[in-house]
Amino acid sequence: MRHLSGLVIVVAAACLPTRTAALDVTFTGLVVDTCTIAVATPGVMMLSGDGTILGSDQTLGVPATVTVVSIGSNNIALSAPTLLTYPAGYTPGGGTVAMNYTGLASHPAFSSLGLNFDIGMLSLSSLFVNLKVTDAAGFAQGTYTAKTVLTCS
Repeated sequence: MRHLSGLVIVVAAACLPTRTAALDVTFTGLVVDTCTIAVATPGVMMLSGDGTILGSDQTLGVPATVTVVSIGSNNIALSAPTLLTYPAGYTPGGGTVAMNYTGLASHPAFSSLGLNFDIGMLSLSSLFVNLKVTDAAGFAQGTYTAKTVLTCS
């Protein structure tokens, strides 16, 4: 009988509620404003039928494609476009250099000024930039190079 009562005590102790331990499992994360830009396709300027416009918006011209990835709040800025190089037979100064952009944001009117716009969180987007040089006197045969500087900050 003694042996039996000892068994009852062990069984009763096993049925008592046990104390539960609790532990917080925490997670942290950090989001830093970052912006990555890359020229996926460089622009190609072509001459207009009347010979007064050399631009990526002309027939067979190609706008530059810029790929943008943004985390946080950023700003895209394009500097005023400039004509960098031209052949010896061309006299610069009589024409205008202008650009526009579409895609990620849109500024369809050509402007010779710098342009900018704010962006937020973008996983992957494209910005299409057109650039043109307009000169009523026309263009001499040769290679021309124009640019804008695009920054994301």
